[in-house]
This record gives sequence, structure tokens and C-alpha cells, in this order.
Amino acid sequence: MTRPHKWGGRFALLLIPIGVLPLLFSGQQVRRSTSSNPPVRRLTSPEVHDWSNRHAIYSRTGTAQALEAARRDPRALASWAEYDRGQAQHRLTAFAARFRIGPAGHTPSRITPIQRDWSINLGTAGTAAAMFPAKFSFDVTAAPNCTSDFVVFPVNAVSSSTQPNIVAFNQLYSGTGSGFCNRTATSSDTGVAAEVFWSYQVSSIGGAVTTSPVISSDSTGSRIAFVESLANKPAHFHVLAWRANDGVKTSNLQDVTGPVAPTLVTTAPVAGSGTFTDLALGTASDTLSSPFIDYLNDVAYVGNDAGVLYRIKNVFCTLPSCAGAQPALDASWATGGARTVCTGKLTGPVLDTANSTVYVGCADGKLYAVTTAGVVASLKVGDGTSQTYGAIIDPPIVDVVNGYVYAVSGSANNAANGVLVQAPVSLASSVAVPIGRGNQCNLHSPTPNNAYFTSITASGAMMYIGGVSAGTVPQPCSGASNSTATVALYGVTFTSTGVIKSGAPTNSLALGTGPGYEFAPMTEF
Repeated sequence: MTRPHKWGGRFALLLIPIGVLPLLFSGQQVRRSTSSNPPVRRLTSPEVHDWSNRHAIYSRTGTAQALEAARRDPRALASWAEYDRGQAQHRLTAFAARFRIGPAGHTPSRITPIQRDWSINLGTAGTAAAMFPAKFSFDVTAAPNCTSDFVVFPVNAVSSSTQPNIVAFNQLYSGTGSGFCNRTATSSDTGVAAEVFWSYQVSSIGGAVTTSPVISSDSTGSRIAFVESLANKPAHFHVLAWRANDGVKTSNLQDVTGPVAPTLVTTAPVAGSGTFTDLALGTASDTLSSPFIDYLNDVAYVGNDAGVLYRIKNVFCTLPSCAGAQPALDASWATGGARTVCTGKLTGPVLDTANSTVYVGCADGKLYAVTTAGVVASLKVGDGTSQTYGAIIDPPIVDVVNGYVYAVSGSANNAANGVLVQAPVSLASSVAVPIGRGNQCNLHSPTPNNAYFTSITASGAMMYIGGVSAGTVPQPCSGASNSTATVALYGVTFTSTGVIKSGAPTNSLALGTGPGYEFAPMTEF
């Protein structure tokens, strides 16, 4: 087994107390190793983190071939560097943040509750459930930058002149006490909260941004890619070249309700121009599928509610072949750039850079593997009887180094439990773990603990996931009339060969009794 090289540097973290996570990606330069190992890259300056960093994951140990293949994805470089900087790859969310699961027989310990430093109202709605903001850090080798570091929130609300559907904040490291970005309070600024960096109503169909956005990896994070969606309308893929202070209300720097309508362009939007592009994705809306960016090839993968997966080229126009063109469907990947995968809603797709395969879940309860040749494999995970309980609703997790894919469903073949499945990237076989009862509550993505990233075969490597462990769960999951369901946090373990242990998890922690609960994705702090 070998390990990736270590790199120095540091980065600043933002923790926002609404059940979403701060996020990480990277710019990089190549340096030569003085050993016989292959060339490696050192992280420099900007980093971006979006939803995909939770779903394309990279252990620190593996075969030389696997590690070399992983290095092609800047997400791997960022993940390894973050680990080596001594920062946690994941952090517990507020929903399950009060306890830590340990090995069987271990007494869980209390940890300090999360403290809210600031919060800003996003308007009539917030970020959709299980979706994430994207964060840009200007220079991780220096002190945090109050002006240039920003976080972008998708807003699950129809936009208007007083309601944005995508908004960004800077002055992130502010808060009670001695926040790094604290300022003298004025009539228009609390001085201890983030400020609106820009606020937009981006509209081609009068829709909301229901899924997670992504940020370009250039020196300023100058462009944002995301999907606008509205029921019974075709989803639209946008790239926005934001302009600082657009939509900022000078009378209240914590108020998002003065969004600007950006200008539509038919070429690649110029950085800092306040313009956007528009690309319709078939005929169906998009409820669950966030775009996944292949930064090296400047393409995006995204699905819709009709089970169609799209590949889009010229996303951020970073390659010479773009020549100023706007994003377009990539006909070299499939006819018209679109490939039908299933007949239900698709999750966010995840690209495995080691085998050039895209993995995506569907409302029919199946996990699919897709290449330029089409759908090359599928695996039944849930029963697919309904979007609410039997579907795969979160993107799969792809462990590129170890060659595994993970998916969850709230119902396993009509059994009285949810299910977590591990499969090799070929999807030729699988191991399923029952998760509590859970068949009437959605299950969201599991989270590897820190030991997993050290080595999947190491003692203590686990996957965290929450579910309903006992009692009767009414429909819908949150039915207030039920008081008998017990919710629990599970730690799913692995064998010495890295295969997930079948059967009910031996590590679990009951977290209370009440109405059926739906757990947000979790992280270890």
C-alpha cells in the first residue's frame, strides 16, 4: 500500500448553523518529487468546496495505480491536503452533533454544542433539504480573507424583485466575541455577521434553485453553475458571472431582499459582468440532481426528474477548445448530449475519474453506472415503490481509491428497514446492511469517519448513518401523532479486507423517541 505525498498550508472554515456544511476545492500547481514516485501537486491559493466533495472521496492509502488515477481529480488533492493539515474531513451537523459513536461497548462522550455566530434570513424559503452551499477561499496559504472568501447559497424559492434564488455572503469569519472579520457596528451593518456579497434573481422559467451550486476553480471563483427548476417546466442550467455588490442593500448589509436580475448572454459570461447563460435540459424539472463538474475537461453532469442524464461542455470555458462559447450539450458523449438512465427522478451524478464512469441513483431504487457506451451496469438498492421511501434520493458515494460505491434507500425490497449498500465500481456484486426500520423515512448519504480516510481496512473505520430503530413510523415520516419511534445513529464497520460487514450494525446510539425523523447527512468533527 502507498500513500499520497503530504503538503503544507492551511485553510479557513465556516460553520453555519442551519444543517449545511462549509465546503472545499482547489487550484494547484505541479511540483516534481525528488523520489522515484510520480509527480505530485502542491495546493496553492484558492480552494472551492461544494456538495461533490462529500460524494467523490479519496482514502490516503491504496495501490499506486489507484492513487495515481485519483490525482487526476483536484478533489483528491484537496482532500489529501486537508487531511494532512490536520483538519477534519467532515464535521457533525447540528442534527446529530451531541454524541460520538465508538466501538462496541464504548461510552459515548458529550461534545460542545454548536454555537451560532450569525444567521441571515434567505427570504420566503431556505436551501432545500439535503442540499449544500458552495464555499470559495481566496488563499488557503494566508490568513482568511474577509472580502474575497465567500459562500453561495441556493434558495428554494421562486425569485422576484424582493426574493433571490441564489445569493452569496462574504465577511464570513464574523461573530460574537472576537470574530476575525468583526467590524464596527453601524446603522446598516451589525458588525458581527456576514454581509451580502451579491444577490440575484436568475430566471428563465420563474423557478427556484432546488439543488446545490458549484463554483469555478479560477483565482476568484468568478462563475457559478447551477440549475433553475420549476414543477412542470424544463429544468434550466445556468452559469452566472457574478458582480460584487449586485443586489446589496446599502441600508442593510445583512438583507438579501434586493436581488438584481442579471443580463442573459449567448457567449461565455465574462468574469465580473453580472451576466448569465441559459441551457434547457429536456422537458422535465430537476428536484434532486445537482451538477457535478469535471474541472479537468470543463464538463458538467446533471440529471432531471425524467431519468435523463446530461453532459454539458464549455461550463466555465477554461479550455482553448471553448473559444468563448456558452455551455452546450455534449453530443460526443451521447446523442444530443442526453442519455436516458431510468424513468424516475435522478440524484446528483458522481464521476469516478479512475474509470471514467458516472454513478447515479434513481427513484426506481436502482444505482446505475453510465459511460460513453451507455448504461453499463445497474444494482437494485431500494424497492422503488415511491419517491419518498423506496427511492435513492441522495447521490451515491464513490470511493475512487478503494474502488467502491455506496448508496442508501429508505426501503429495502419492502422490508421493515432502510438499507446501506456497498458495491465494487463494476456493480457486479454488493453487500447490504439493514438500517433500523426507516422504510417510511428517507435515508440520506452515510459519512465515512476519519479512520476510513486513513485506511478502509484499519480498525475503527466506519460509516455513520441515522435511521429509525424501533417503533411505528406513520406516513408521512414526520407525522406528529406518532410517539413510539426511536431514532438512532449507527456506525457501520468493515472487515479487514475493506468489505462492509453485513447484518445489523453493532455500533448504535439511541437518540430519543418521538415522531419519525429524517436525518441530514452527518460528519465527524
